[in-house]
Amino acid sequence: MCISFSTFCFGQQLTPEQYTQIDDYIEHLIERQGIPGMSLAIKKGDQIVYRKNFGYANLEHLVPVTDESVFRLYSLTKPVISVGVFQLIESGKVSLEDFASDYVNDLPKEWESVQIKHLLSHSSGLPDMSPIAAFQDLSEEQAKAKVFSQEVRFSPGSIYDYNQTGFWLLQKIIEKVTGKSVSAFILDNQFKKSQNTFFSSDSRDIIRNRVTPYFPFTKGTLMIDHSYLQGTYAHSKNGLNTTVDDFIEWDSSLKQDLFLEKEIKDLMWEEYPYTNSNRTFTYGWDKIIVNGQDSYGFSGSLCTAYRIYPDDELSIIFFSNGLSKWYNIDNIMNHISGLIDEKLIVAENLGFESVLRSSLENNYKAFIEEYRVIKVHPLLVNNNFETHLNDVGYFLLKALNKPSKAIEIFEFNTIEHPDSWNTYDSLAEAYAVVGYQTEAITNYEKAIKLNPDQAYKQSTKSKIQELAKKNPPSGSQND
Repeated sequence: MCISFSTFCFGQQLTPEQYTQIDDYIEHLIERQGIPGMSLAIKKGDQIVYRKNFGYANLEHLVPVTDESVFRLYSLTKPVISVGVFQLIESGKVSLEDFASDYVNDLPKEWESVQIKHLLSHSSGLPDMSPIAAFQDLSEEQAKAKVFSQEVRFSPGSIYDYNQTGFWLLQKIIEKVTGKSVSAFILDNQFKKSQNTFFSSDSRDIIRNRVTPYFPFTKGTLMIDHSYLQGTYAHSKNGLNTTVDDFIEWDSSLKQDLFLEKEIKDLMWEEYPYTNSNRTFTYGWDKIIVNGQDSYGFSGSLCTAYRIYPDDELSIIFFSNGLSKWYNIDNIMNHISGLIDEKLIVAENLGFESVLRSSLENNYKAFIEEYRVIKVHPLLVNNNFETHLNDVGYFLLKALNKPSKAIEIFEFNTIEHPDSWNTYDSLAEAYAVVGYQTEAITNYEKAIKLNPDQAYKQSTKSKIQELAKKNPPSGSQND
């Protein structure tokens, strides 16, 4: 694998080499993760330097993704709602210190200390309107009754705990203050010029040009996912549907301080001071520091993501309509950032992506040869390759369901790092998954000899005893 990058300068378009690298990576990602269709846009300042559609909006009828395709943003809705709340703060209609109970009647007494700042920072401690299965097809009153009957989890402001109930309350506050539905308020104040942006928290709703969602979570294989989410009361949590072009306009307005004055926008992006957590989060936005560069963003349902680097005036918009296999979308955004600008390369992330891709595209011998080249690349010399090989092995085993290839990588890691107990432990786990009990036991025993921790030794001996009870003959399993 050839790893090369070009430095991106303000005012320039992407170089042909960069454009090709991004194309190549996205095409690889789509194949690797089984993404049906997607759109990617990259902006530098006010210039769109990359804009391309891939794959299908609808697989059954082979309808391609186009510029008119409407994507459901899922939880990427939340930063848009945050902007809406700060528009109300800017106009003096609400304050971060206001209590939710000032605006929403009949809340449980235990909820009365929860403030708007806690809702935005996911630190309310409230019981969550999740998992989806427990709340599917419930009316708002039924959902309220369910969460109202549950105990508060922790004191407000102490830790980050991702929470859907908080954004339901923010919706109620917005609607109380403005006298409008949350959808009308957001569309009027952030998407006024758009004819292609809608609110719908139910993928069964008919929306012209909306992509079909596809996920593997129900049956384990890709299927149409007409999820039975809540009705209009879930709009602030997951209901925004829009095109990439409309979101490009939204991004421009955010950058140009047309939604919020800079002072208020900076307040929105201040790190929330949790009293018992080191989580880096602001008021409705993830804060991701990349090589000293501040960036802000969010993602939705593993398939949509947005990242903005204010100092570089760089924005990345990633919309897709699902996936066949799980992946970390923040790592994907990091990798795309590095393809655009060398100073945004996250070396450990690049190392993982390089080793993973090489393992997928090569046979074992060719992988070893390419791995030796990757390992000495100047950008990667300080990487922890024992960790990379281990992480790649687990990604192949669990996310991509390629156990034979995973075992190859785990075995190679024991050769590369023969004094590490963890390499043998991981190999043993992979052998156990595919039913190779004897090989699993052998490697667990090697791990025990190398790990002095008594608790580990005891728990691993218990695993060995369980495997010994099964003791079927070892077989072979293909990917």
